Amino acid sequence: MKLTFYPWEISVEVSEGMTVLEAERCAGLKPDSPCGGHGSCGKCQVTVDGKQVLACQTPAADGMRIYAEKQAEAVILPEGRTLSGVTTLQRNIHTVVESPRYLMAIDIGTTTLACQLLDGNNGEAMISEGLLNPQCSYGGDVVARIQAASRGMQEEMMFSVREGLSALIQEVCTKAGLGPEQVDVVSVVGNTCMQQLFMGISTRNLTVPPFIPELKSTGLLEASGYLPPLKKAKMLVIPDIAGYLGADTIAGVIAAGIHKKQELTLLVDIGTNGEMVLGNREKMIACATAAGPALEGAKISCGMRGAKGAIDHVWTENGRITYSVLGGGKAVGICGSGLIDLLAVLKKEKLIDRRGKLALSGQRPEYSQYLKSEGRGPKVVLAPDVSVSQDDIRELQLAKGAIAAGIELMMKECAVQAEDIREVYLAGAFGSFISKESACEIGLLPQSLLDKIKVAGNTAITGAAMIACDRELFKLTEKLSSEISSLELAVLPEFSKSFSKNMYF
Repeated sequence: MKLTFYPWEISVEVSEGMTVLEAERCAGLKPDSPCGGHGSCGKCQVTVDGKQVLACQTPAADGMRIYAEKQAEAVILPEGRTLSGVTTLQRNIHTVVESPRYLMAIDIGTTTLACQLLDGNNGEAMISEGLLNPQCSYGGDVVARIQAASRGMQEEMMFSVREGLSALIQEVCTKAGLGPEQVDVVSVVGNTCMQQLFMGISTRNLTVPPFIPELKSTGLLEASGYLPPLKKAKMLVIPDIAGYLGADTIAGVIAAGIHKKQELTLLVDIGTNGEMVLGNREKMIACATAAGPALEGAKISCGMRGAKGAIDHVWTENGRITYSVLGGGKAVGICGSGLIDLLAVLKKEKLIDRRGKLALSGQRPEYSQYLKSEGRGPKVVLAPDVSVSQDDIRELQLAKGAIAAGIELMMKECAVQAEDIREVYLAGAFGSFISKESACEIGLLPQSLLDKIKVAGNTAITGAAMIACDRELFKLTEKLSSEISSLELAVLPEFSKSFSKNMYF
């Protein structure tokens, strides 16, 4: 069967039984499908014969003319931000090869691939770039990716992420004016699922308890077998901690220096998945929460990633709700940082109650223009094409409840109070751009921690860069993999109660 996609006029031959979503992938397009093709997110809309349909629910037919202009957009960073957050500078280089010319660090995020190029003489970060993970069309979170792998898509997901990384490596090297063959060492981190998909390791171990990761020791491999442009580089494989706590968490611990600190420190890495570590050099405990889908725009009616056109921050000004738009121009959706700001505004202005219910009656008159009740219920209208419904608020409450419960139960496990925590690092591609004031206002983080919060950027890529520079840190990752305790929230009897409580404002 032959299908043609517009406006690119790309034709592709596909097999009988394929969906339009699968055909888009075959055509080399980048369809957005956070739910993994189950028809629940509504993000993969295309136009066929003048009718809007979901690509994942529409069988491909010979001769179809499909308008698929809405494709997944790369996450962009607000002006002045970098992927790393801090410049990695190791004045004494002691890496796994002698006299390296250039080093590279890679973070395989569920949503974003990040790559940083380092000077081999002093470890200085030269260029940092990011790219949307091509696997996003197979699902927005790790659970959806694992499900896709179990349906026979593991190999194509492996190739898609390797191709994406290869393109990113080439882009970074071109901007630096050098060839990829001049890179001598590359360190790679990611969560457990992303690591195994990249390495070509089956993810079946992540489908049944106790979810033991396959990578529990360091590895030194020829990079060319996984990342073809790096013809001469050694690839450092960093081990994982548990089924949903990966090498990116170990890199975050190293970047934040928790393994060396006497002070009790909390690392909160909020991305598509929420990973948290609490502890110091004596003891560390970590947990993961499935918080990201809502914060990355999935299951939110006008939600989107932090791409061009997304409302990224919301505040009040002279009785008006005001916002900023990533990349400028017209608002076409709202991303996670904007949602958190909006909820903080609604709470402070008493436009929602403690249960998260929008207060349409008795509202302050200056805000009446933003609160509407039509169709499926009450909503907050921010722009002509952007609104946030009561259901959207509930989705965000689920995410905040999960993260806050994780922090609470880690503190309980360590027998400490929030006041005992001396430093908080807010990290991750998403966590770096949320307002810490808004996060504390809605209870995502304890209010008492506000003055202790430091925005740390992408600690995964920073830690990976530090590991690339120092073979002793590389060795340390294996020790940390076994010493960091994993707290499985879902099996704790008190999790349900803590989660429910933390959904309230």
